[in-house]
Amino acid sequence: MIFLIADDSAGKTLMLKTLIKKSGIEAHIVTATTTETAKQLIDSHTIDAAFVDYEMPTENGPAVIAYLRNNQPEARIALASSSDNSARQAEAMEAGAETCICTSYAPDTVEETVLNLLESWK
Repeated sequence: MIFLIADDSAGKTLMLKTLIKKSGIEAHIVTATTTETAKQLIDSHTIDAAFVDYEMPTENGPAVIAYLRNNQPEARIALASSSDNSARQAEAMEAGAETCICTSYAPDTVEETVLNLLESWK
């Protein structure tokens, strides 16, 4: 399984990588800190699942989500953002995300949410 993590925060990327590994999913993880790099990875890999941040350099996360959804419609996609803004979540869902995770909640809550999502994606 190939996971894309598109996020310009090294700390959040590390946390998501750690949770993917903890979930037991055999995954090859590719990362992008810009929308351009994310789109290049989408063009060069078959992405099975993705965590995409809302705020990224150049374009926002929904641009990456829409690009992935249009090019690889079977991919599982979650917005993983520190913001719990409902307008941003609606924009991500409209672009093709299937769920939104707020990563600024209590660490145990975030971990439980992400692990439950990953279990459903197996």
